[in-house]
Amino acid sequence: MIDFIIGGLVLIAVILAVRKVIKNQKSAGCGCGCSGCSSEDACNAYKTFEAEAGEKMKNKDNN
Repeated sequence: MIDFIIGGLVLIAVILAVRKVIKNQKSAGCGCGCSGCSSEDACNAYKTFEAEAGEKMKNKDNN
């Protein structure tokens, strides 16, 4: 009998964990840099670095 109780509790925990992951994916965004995405800064950080490096290379080539 205790096996069924423990199994049920584990099943409920798994269902709640999956539900939370799905909810977080829908609300937090995908990290692709879309507006409203919680990871927008991380995505744009790479783009900013790439743009700055390109500018430095252009300035170095012009000198």
